[in-house]
Amino acid sequence: MEIINETENYIVICKANGEDSEKDIPRMLAEQYHKEPSDFYCVHRLDKTAAGLLVYGRHKAAAAELTAQIQSDKLEKTYLAIVSGTPDSKSGTFKDLLYKDKIKQKMFPVKRMRKGVKAAYLEYTVLETGYINEDTVSLVSIRLHTGRFHQIRCQFASRKMPLVGDGKYGSRIKSRDLCLFCNNLGFYDPWQDLVVTFSASPEKAGAWEIFSSIA
Repeated sequence: MEIINETENYIVICKANGEDSEKDIPRMLAEQYHKEPSDFYCVHRLDKTAAGLLVYGRHKAAAAELTAQIQSDKLEKTYLAIVSGTPDSKSGTFKDLLYKDKIKQKMFPVKRMRKGVKAAYLEYTVLETGYINEDTVSLVSIRLHTGRFHQIRCQFASRKMPLVGDGKYGSRIKSRDLCLFCNNLGFYDPWQDLVVTFSASPEKAGAWEIFSSIA
């Protein structure tokens, strides 16, 4: 975990692969600030196997404000992902109905709305294509409009483009880590009355190192 920015109201961090958003990060923040894990409010999450930017509220009012922005799609998040193959179009949108299987801890696309089903919507742009061994892969920038469990992983895998390293959703390309990284985060800071934006880049190693777009 790396602290990117901190104010009296929130802390923006960059999570590493393998760190749990709800357990590990609050514990590490508590150790650093000599407080309790409950003093840091997790308002959105990244899969444990993913990495990138997250914001934590430092009190209940800040957490409520940030949560409201997430629910109204005013907290903007963009991601980088490496997917198998190449989308048919250089840019586009994916809209699906997703169902979470709580036993398998996995999302599945379904055709109609019913109990437990939620709409999922994202936009994507292909930044580069390359090869891992003989397999074509694409570096994709993704803007999430809904924050569903495993949304990016499921929506790309359901179109036969699983994320590199995502064996749970059918990837045949092995990677030390899941190739999913939240690289941009922006929201309205009412305490300063301005929009704040933060950015980060994945470590240029493993599958990420084949792309020139990665700083």
